[in-house]
Amino acid sequence: MEHMAELGGIVTGFHVTEQCIDCMCGKDLLKIDKHSRDIICQRTVFEKEGLSRKLIADDERIFIYDFCTLYVLNQKNYELLGKWQLGNDLSSDICGMAVDHDTLYCSIRNGKIITLDKQSYLMKEFIVSDSSMWSMKTYDPYLICGTVDGKLLLLDKSTLSIEKKLVLGKKNIGSLYIDGEILYAASHDGKLFKMGMRNFEVETSMKNAHKKMFVCAGICKDMLITVSYPCSEIALWNKDTLEKIKVMNTPLKLSGCTHIENDFMYISSRNISGIDKIKLNV
Repeated sequence: MEHMAELGGIVTGFHVTEQCIDCMCGKDLLKIDKHSRDIICQRTVFEKEGLSRKLIADDERIFIYDFCTLYVLNQKNYELLGKWQLGNDLSSDICGMAVDHDTLYCSIRNGKIITLDKQSYLMKEFIVSDSSMWSMKTYDPYLICGTVDGKLLLLDKSTLSIEKKLVLGKKNIGSLYIDGEILYAASHDGKLFKMGMRNFEVETSMKNAHKKMFVCAGICKDMLITVSYPCSEIALWNKDTLEKIKVMNTPLKLSGCTHIENDFMYISSRNISGIDKIKLNV
């Protein structure tokens, strides 16, 4: 493991580009040069520190949610482009985000989705499910959502109506990853699923992937990478068969953020001050 960036605190989310890493630490948003590792931009965005914020980005903007508040910032200089209060309390906070070319999708606790047009900033609300959705991914004309009661929903983006539904279990489908025509899903009951998107059907699954909750971090060569922060382990799987190839044990804690690039994985966690870089050896 290599220490990529020392920031003096926990990084609650980050986004990696070709040259830089945009990350949240404490009250600030920071841009780190990947090669020199210097901080080249820093701006205080939040009034106080928090550990439950999430960040995603496109080519021009950074989107952050902090409890019930949504922030949209310019990716180059962190200029605040907009700030909206989408909810009021623990029954209406933001649970997840996804973004495509035109729209930002925010899932609100108890099954609502709020969309934000990226040009006009016009918002629309849709009642989708009676269950909260922590994981969301876009796939061509569809939005894919994992619910806390174990369902996987395929939504038409234009109407956010449910086109197809899969019952994967009774626990939260907390993490999704798309690789071409294949969708991988992680359930809080320890199951790992591989699904074909053309038919939206389970092709294979694996029980007891990790003993505690885990995320699908991405693909490295022909391997699916999963990370269980509570178990302090990184698992490498054959992406076609879900045969476990290797487990890497490294100190982690509770939750964090990952990004895979070539043979390396950038990772943050509650026990890491800044961002680490791990070689994914077979």
